Amino acid sequence: MTRLKLRKFGALMAAVMALSLTLGVAAACAEDETKFTVTFYDGTTVITEKEVEEGGKVAAFEPSDVGYEKEGFAFDGWYATADFTFDWSFDTAIDKDTNVYSMWTSSKEDTRQWTIAGSSSAGGPLAAIGWNGGPIEGENGNILKKTEGKNEFTITIDLYVGDQFQFCIQDEEGVWNTDDASGGGARGGQYLEENEYMSAPGTGLGDGQVNITVSVSGNYTLTLTTDAEDKNVGSIKVVRNGDAAEVTIDRSDYTWYIYGNSSAETNAESVLAGTNWGANVTSLQYSAYEMFKISDNEADGTGTWTQTWKLAEGDEFLLAYCLLKEEGGIAAQDGTMFYYPDIDEFNGEDAAFKKADGMGSNIVVVEGGTYTFTLTVTLNSETNTLEGSIEVDKTADLLTSDQEWKVLGGRLSYAQAVDPATGNLTIDEAAYNGKTSVFADNNFGVGGTVQKLTAVSSPAAGMAREYEVTLELVEGDYFYFCIPMAIHAPYREDTYYSPAYTSKLAVADELLDGVVSDWAWGNGGNLLCTKAGTYTFKVSVAADGTLSLTVTNA
Repeated sequence: MTRLKLRKFGALMAAVMALSLTLGVAAACAEDETKFTVTFYDGTTVITEKEVEEGGKVAAFEPSDVGYEKEGFAFDGWYATADFTFDWSFDTAIDKDTNVYSMWTSSKEDTRQWTIAGSSSAGGPLAAIGWNGGPIEGENGNILKKTEGKNEFTITIDLYVGDQFQFCIQDEEGVWNTDDASGGGARGGQYLEENEYMSAPGTGLGDGQVNITVSVSGNYTLTLTTDAEDKNVGSIKVVRNGDAAEVTIDRSDYTWYIYGNSSAETNAESVLAGTNWGANVTSLQYSAYEMFKISDNEADGTGTWTQTWKLAEGDEFLLAYCLLKEEGGIAAQDGTMFYYPDIDEFNGEDAAFKKADGMGSNIVVVEGGTYTFTLTVTLNSETNTLEGSIEVDKTADLLTSDQEWKVLGGRLSYAQAVDPATGNLTIDEAAYNGKTSVFADNNFGVGGTVQKLTAVSSPAAGMAREYEVTLELVEGDYFYFCIPMAIHAPYREDTYYSPAYTSKLAVADELLDGVVSDWAWGNGGNLLCTKAGTYTFKVSVAADGTLSLTVTNA
């Protein structure tokens, strides 16, 4: 009996102990339950704090509900970041201590004149407006209309795939003032409300304003809201009204140019010397900045262009279709500019170029030298925009490779030959006209006969390549030696030769009596025959690509 009772008592005690342990664990869990603090701010001022259990939510409220008012301002929502980049919702489950920031809209009127600035590769209104066009009035202008009684500005405009833009304050010269404190301002991707038609890669004023990019063409009404006191307050709302008008772009005369800036003082150092983003020339055709088209494509802006330029360390540039400005100089045209990211292949020292610092993508020269650029332009039919691929060669490497050198030449008229401002030759007219030029059917590569140089089988010491030709010349012959390429120019119907690499890059150490260089007619580096005879010319290419020219009597 006693033993049985004891067994029952033991079972009872075990049950009591188990119950006590269960109640103890429950009490401990209740005491250790995790809670987090949600702090609501106005700038750095704490409006209120809410304590929330893990996974719980804060009951919705506004600052006035907890007795917080801000004179001269209206509450405009809660945000997850102090710069109001990201919204915050009361539906957020709290799993850590959290800061929430209140946005307040000033009642002070924003009297600034806001404009849209941007670019359009498709040829839309932004192509005419540009990034630095200044305020433009009219139907396709860039000035936003202010809503009466509100800090709200609107514009209705056709935008196309690939268009980029921002809203800004500009002076009459189109210069941006991005400093809100001095009455300026710029509003880009940071302010864009989420939508299916436009996007912005990244946010935040710390990295500078980010362009808004259009992904769906259409006619849009854009609404910018601002705050006269706080640059972080504002938004850009997008409403698509319908399709945009069809745009046709005439690209038939597109030719690409180098466009940039250099600290070099002379063209012997850099082709960009003295340009400062807009060379002061009277004609772009045949200028030092022009690239030559070496393909025969349709007249839609596509094709392949090439050119060789001397560049100096620190030069900054891009390749673009340029036009002459009325006030002088040249300007790159919107939707035609190609930058460092477009360089697909560099056949030389990889460190010769780099991307410009900051948010730009211009090409910067790290190692000065002579380089050959080949630009291939294609058309994206879906977006009606041009895409470019740049290949860069170290010119010395091309010159030291096996190439075919030719002579491009012609003959002066008698009037040119005896004119002191041109040929300045002394010769009887009948005798002059009675002679036949070896270049009669050459015409600088346009004719049917173009003389070729022969490669020397055993170049002299220190020379990678040598080429020579013997020519029977008469007075008035003018010519030069080059590796030629066929050119397709939009401003002429025929195809002609032009130099890809030329002896004009070098001056002969010594010329015989009867042949002169850098003569008064203006084509520096050309050679002119002043005394009939048979001459042998040798073009030598040193291992570093340096060119030299020697002349002997045959």
